[in-house]
Amino acid sequence: MMDTVFAANDIARGKGVERFVIFGDDREFMQNLSHVIIREGNWRPNAAFISQFSEAIDFYVASQVCRSFLITAATSSFGWWLAFFVADQNSIYYLPDERIHADKVPSKELFL
Repeated sequence: MMDTVFAANDIARGKGVERFVIFGDDREFMQNLSHVIIREGNWRPNAAFISQFSEAIDFYVASQVCRSFLITAATSSFGWWLAFFVADQNSIYYLPDERIHADKVPSKELFL
């Protein structure tokens, strides 16, 4: 988790971003991630928003409000599609995840 936290905070500082939208399907992990991002980055308590929208609305939100995007799940097609809809395609970042995902083990870098 800390690789994600450090990357998110570095990107935010570099891009002048002060708010985070966290997309995913593991609510407990996303809640913990939001707290650690805020604590480690010394952000305001409400700096992270955890999306609870439908996937369709998540696509819309990503396309309208995300000024940068960090993909942390290498095998997530949903994450890749969210990034695809971000307006600034030069602000998409990829954090390689080398953990074994059941039957999904990335054998090479996967770039958008």
